[in-house]
Amino acid sequence: MSNLNGQVAIVTGSGKGIGKGIAKQLSLKGAKVVVATIDAEFGKETVEEIKQSGGDAYFVETDVSKEESIINMVEETIKHYGQINTLVNNAGITVFKSIEEATVEDWDSIINIDLRGTFLCSKHVISEMKKQGGGSIINISSNHSIATLPDTDMYAAAKGGVNGMTRGMALSLGKYNIRVNAICPGFTNTAHLKNWFDSMDNEEEVRKGVLDLHATSRINEPEDIGKLAQYLASDDSEMMTGEHLVIDGGLSARLYNAEGY
Repeated sequence: MSNLNGQVAIVTGSGKGIGKGIAKQLSLKGAKVVVATIDAEFGKETVEEIKQSGGDAYFVETDVSKEESIINMVEETIKHYGQINTLVNNAGITVFKSIEEATVEDWDSIINIDLRGTFLCSKHVISEMKKQGGGSIINISSNHSIATLPDTDMYAAAKGGVNGMTRGMALSLGKYNIRVNAICPGFTNTAHLKNWFDSMDNEEEVRKGVLDLHATSRINEPEDIGKLAQYLASDDSEMMTGEHLVIDGGLSARLYNAEGY
């Protein structure tokens, strides 16, 4: 199921975390993976791990906030592999500050990377996908685009924008056989989450509280997101476009959390 043999996938922000999990999962299913990330050390590490598992991967240093860097990413991919079947717009940052505390620089940073970066990467990949008769664009959004928390206003706005752009792109690009979908992960076991837990004075209590909110009694692993991306990259999902898919272990299904009732 979801065989990707002969396909080429670009995964932005794939040096670590969710992006790395996606890159490795796509490779396991046969895709040649372009690891496009700003951090060369982590990017090359992901490539090496994929190669050690028998896969084919290529690193391209990429800053999704800069158009010239994205153009280079596309050119390097075509030069190295000759085609682009899947683009995973994963690169992103989180800035959790209240509106009063946030600066214009904070706003510009999160919008330029999380939303503008998704726009630019898609823009410059579309022409290559049209040449080859189609492709799949997968935008990594967040469950914060559906329901959010205090002091996450900017992040929720950026990811809500990603969902809106996903729907629009699906309608605009369907005639070229290009499908566009968004994945909305919840809590995921990454270094970023670990740092958040570690910052708590009552770390163990917070960890237990988070797990108790999940119907699955566990949070996502990056590979869980990878498996969903694998499906959306494959022909198995040929009738899916314009969707945002929440993967959060039932977290967003809960109305509220209380003991005893």
